[in-house]
Amino acid sequence: MQVGNVVEIVDWKGSKPDNRKHGTVVRIQGKHRWSVDKRVSSGKDVLAEVLWQDGQMGWVLASRLASLKVD
Repeated sequence: MQVGNVVEIVDWKGSKPDNRKHGTVVRIQGKHRWSVDKRVSSGKDVLAEVLWQDGQMGWVLASRLASLKVD
């Protein structure tokens, strides 16, 4: 996963699902979208800041997200 990917939550980890369905990753672990390190190492639990479809921003564990294929 990297900055700019369209993602969806695939694992609610016991949390009650809410209106967050799809979003765009804007930061990873506090790094800005223009920083050099834009990728998530799959072996780590890092945070991703996501701009959700309703315009709200939020942080979520990257391991709970899946990248979507967008044509």
